[in-house]
Amino acid sequence: MQLLHLFRYFVTHLLLFYAIATEKQCHDDCRAVPSRLVGPTRPSDEMDALGNPIHHPTRAYPHHVASTEEYDFPRFCEMGCTLFFISVPRSLWPRSTLDRCMDQCDDTYRYNVTVGYSDVLEMARLECRDGCQIGLLRCQPGYFCIQASPDKTKSYSGGDMLPCPAGTYRGLAYDQVSECVSCPPNHWREDIKGKSLSSCRKCPANTSTRNRSGSTSIQDCHRCPAGTMSTEGTSCKCITPQACDANQLPFPADAEKRDSVPYIGRW
Repeated sequence: MQLLHLFRYFVTHLLLFYAIATEKQCHDDCRAVPSRLVGPTRPSDEMDALGNPIHHPTRAYPHHVASTEEYDFPRFCEMGCTLFFISVPRSLWPRSTLDRCMDQCDDTYRYNVTVGYSDVLEMARLECRDGCQIGLLRCQPGYFCIQASPDKTKSYSGGDMLPCPAGTYRGLAYDQVSECVSCPPNHWREDIKGKSLSSCRKCPANTSTRNRSGSTSIQDCHRCPAGTMSTEGTSCKCITPQACDANQLPFPADAEKRDSVPYIGRW
């Protein structure tokens, strides 16, 4: 029982580490100068990094931009990272992950357009939206991210972070965010959101997936044929060089009852 508690403690903190590491990387990206992944987008820009027109509720005339020395604008980008990774569930907000994040940025940093244009809040809003896009490029472990493309309608085609399906996983691979990795042969995983190879469980001894990867159930672990055996998570191999010889295999009448255990020769 104590070992079970220790295992659960380790897994919980490992998953928390993955989530924190990804969000921190996104925060670091917001402050990467001059090689920031997205932006910084400013009110004077006509389009954002994805090529969609920037929506200006109104503009001051003559337009001026707030001093970047007076405000720590990257922290608004960091807020976009946080909003992306804790985005409202799709069941409550049926839009893509990126759209939901950007909607939250707009709601958080909105201002009363009937009173006047606020260049400070507009820059904060655009920085927040940059953070959403950086979050999409980094992608949380246990998920894969469909990258976005513009559709010119103030929305985005794609831009989704979706959980890795059963039989797959994805760790902190920032250069591979568009797909999850299949569990290797002789391993299986029945839950979604796998975050590492260790989340794929090994097939029991004397079973294998017959070289199939991405197995989703222990039922995919089939018993080794007669004359062969395996240890946990390995392929079936002949017990001896002669064990798999055709002359050692049972007659057809005995095949059904003998193919469930490895053996050599007669019973």
